[in-house]
Amino acid sequence: MKQPRLPLALVLVLGLFACRPRTNEAERIAIARWQGMVASVRDPGALTALRRRARAGSVDAKRALGVALTEQSDASLRGEGLQWLGRAAEGGSGEAAFALGKLEMLGAPGVAVDYSRAAAHLRAAAAQHEPRANYYLALMARDGYGREVDLVEAARNLDEAARAGLPAAMFLLADAYREGKGCTRDDKRALELYEAAAEKEHPASIQALAIAYRNGELGLAPDPAKYETMLAELAHSHRHAPPQP
Repeated sequence: MKQPRLPLALVLVLGLFACRPRTNEAERIAIARWQGMVASVRDPGALTALRRRARAGSVDAKRALGVALTEQSDASLRGEGLQWLGRAAEGGSGEAAFALGKLEMLGAPGVAVDYSRAAAHLRAAAAQHEPRANYYLALMARDGYGREVDLVEAARNLDEAARAGLPAAMFLLADAYREGKGCTRDDKRALELYEAAAEKEHPASIQALAIAYRNGELGLAPDPAKYETMLAELAHSHRHAPPQP
């Protein structure tokens, strides 16, 4: 008799509590090195080493192999990478669950958009304290990707991601406080968040501060000199902007 399949969300939750073999520091460094070599130049030796460790059961190797292969142009390698990411996610890897969720939310070659699966993977990743997952869950709630818009939930997830130091989340949460969307309007808190993200050279946050100094917004007095300074910082930030989550 065919056994019923467990729902994806339940499989992922069970994976979070599964016993994972610990990766020692030397092996962790080796896996990271192999991942970089596969992702950048598809080094055959590194690919063989990662496959060997993944087949031996290393969740970290499965995750690294999956991430590296899904970045390749070869369709068969991308397909293999998705399989390894799925196995790593089921084994409790928050990073693998995040990678799958992001792919399923945005779509990619060989990956159809599937908001239900994306949400399940992103929630599993967030449960593993992966703040980038909170960022994309916030986008799904804010913009209604496959669900009803929920600005309160969006703000809550943005707060989780912002507390972890993600500049993109700080910026969107600042916007939410500035406009009172999903949270109480609070110009002071918005200003703090824009400033925190600007310290990390986030261009949109620096631009928001420049406009605030020009127009006298967010409780600031108009300050032409500060406006010019922020414009100079904005030009610099475009060359050093933090990557998108």
